[in-house]
Amino acid sequence: MTTIVVQDDHIIRALSVILDPDCPEDRVDAFEDYYSVDMPEFRKWRDVLRKKYTKVFPATVILTHSQEELDNSLKEADGVVVEDYVFGQKQLDSGPKIKICHNFRTDMRNIDEAACEARGVIVKPFFRRVNVAVGEHAFALMMTLGKKLVETNKLLTIEELQAEGWPARIYNRKHTANSNWARINGIKNMRGSTLGLVGLGSVGREVARWANAFDMKILYTQRNQLSKDLEKQFNASYRPIESLFQESDFISIHVPLNEGTRGMIGRELLEMTQPNTIIVNIARADIIQREALLEYLESGHLGGIGMDVHYQEPGEIDDPFRKYKNAVLSPHIAIGTRVNGAEDMEDIVSNLNDALGS
Repeated sequence: MTTIVVQDDHIIRALSVILDPDCPEDRVDAFEDYYSVDMPEFRKWRDVLRKKYTKVFPATVILTHSQEELDNSLKEADGVVVEDYVFGQKQLDSGPKIKICHNFRTDMRNIDEAACEARGVIVKPFFRRVNVAVGEHAFALMMTLGKKLVETNKLLTIEELQAEGWPARIYNRKHTANSNWARINGIKNMRGSTLGLVGLGSVGREVARWANAFDMKILYTQRNQLSKDLEKQFNASYRPIESLFQESDFISIHVPLNEGTRGMIGRELLEMTQPNTIIVNIARADIIQREALLEYLESGHLGGIGMDVHYQEPGEIDDPFRKYKNAVLSPHIAIGTRVNGAEDMEDIVSNLNDALGS
């Protein structure tokens, strides 16, 4: 039986459900429930994969929770799947049987490709459909807020608009057109606006693709500046985070939550934003300090906030963000259809199967 060593997270551990016949039944039940939103026949789908990819199934799948644990689990490994753990000469020396190192992202900085090539180990980057869906959701939130679609939804009469505080009144049709008779001010154009991306990783790059299609100016900030080639590819210019907050009309958050990013956006940075700046967070809520965000919404300084992630999930009926008309809150659905994740998993299984069968 083959052995696959995997960097554990809530998504990738689906490989253990698919490939490992000794996977705990409660984990199988949990994934069946998780996928049931769009895939009510999850077990049937899993069994089809098992019959289709016989070079990799059955497998012992070892889930590891640290770099050290992964390094210590490679002796009998035939394949490795990582997301940001390092895989290089040390890991190759620890795993003499390894035929494939599969990354769970397109950014390959964590893998020593030259060392793998010299050993004859196949290296696979991975383009996640899920990241495409999340990028789409982030851009949808930006457009929804920029065009004030929620604030004006179904307000079709002068009376309704005026009741909501808009100075609706028809124009003199003898001399002018009547567009925006609702007199909604502050509607933003995407074209020509500046988008600041806090993180230009896999999801941030999907948002950048949309921004380029709308002819936006793109700034980004992150711990390490990208190569000039990558900056050119995404038409993005690096800025320190302070400059990015000062210059951007839209800010979209795309960094993981860790000790370095928890609470990284607070009053100091929010104070630097231009009036009516729109912020979108589809990463993790706690990257932005909750009380500071509420303060700048309440003051009217921010143009709006779009969040698919929240300080408590599921939320509560008295969540203070619900009272703001310029807050668009979705219930953690950016990942899109479960079919995206299922197809991602099948691609990885197929790549492992091909490598182990060669």
